[in-house]
Amino acid sequence: MNIEKFGPYIAQKRKERNMTQKDLAEKLNVTPKAVSRWERSIGYPDIETFEGLASALNVPILNLFDCSDTENEITADDLMKIVYDSVEIDRRNNRIQERTVGGIIAAVTLLTSLLFHMGGYGNIGASLFFGLMCAGIVASLYYLLSEDDSRNTKIYGSMVAVLVLVVFGILWYVSQ
Repeated sequence: MNIEKFGPYIAQKRKERNMTQKDLAEKLNVTPKAVSRWERSIGYPDIETFEGLASALNVPILNLFDCSDTENEITADDLMKIVYDSVEIDRRNNRIQERTVGGIIAAVTLLTSLLFHMGGYGNIGASLFFGLMCAGIVASLYYLLSEDDSRNTKIYGSMVAVLVLVVFGILWYVSQ
């Protein structure tokens, strides 16, 4: 699958159906921002979304992966290409998400550790621990807000709650 062809193809199909990005997003239970990213060839949808996207755009899933309207018989090679493309899309999305979260964790840890230490609330070790707790909250919030699976949403929501309690406990303790 070619990302440069994918974005314009789904934008064309959406417009042919007289749908806005918001309309398509509502059908797929994603944000309009996500549809915009796909159409600008910045990223792909999650692999679980492809079937719904093909249905919403009223195109066969093979055409969606091929980014064309040709009607060909599906061969074993076509099926292998679809499987390979779907695995690659999932890997690419995971790598992007891992880099984003890694950057968030590093930045938040360093910034809050520095502020905590400079404020005179603890030594380097305590400051780093506090920074990691704050980074955990931010990373959990990131996953919480980007997650579609309700089970995972509950897990990340619980992590946010626990980490917030720990951070507030630390702040309360050092202020005494």
